[in-house]
Amino acid sequence: MGDLDRTKLIFIDTCRNLVELGELSEAEYYEICDLLDRMEEMDNEQFQAELRRISKGLSDLIG
Repeated sequence: MGDLDRTKLIFIDTCRNLVELGELSEAEYYEICDLLDRMEEMDNEQFQAELRRISKGLSDLIG
């Protein structure tokens, strides 16, 4: 498993915890998971903008 895969897993786990805390909806969680699957198709700015949109800015606190 590469560094990127480990980072994705940690990020997904963090998002799952945010769902449990009520800070992120399940729909947002699934959108983020989909985004992570597609992240290699985007440049960094596109990825961050889409993540910010999905998480309503919450990603700024964890990213």
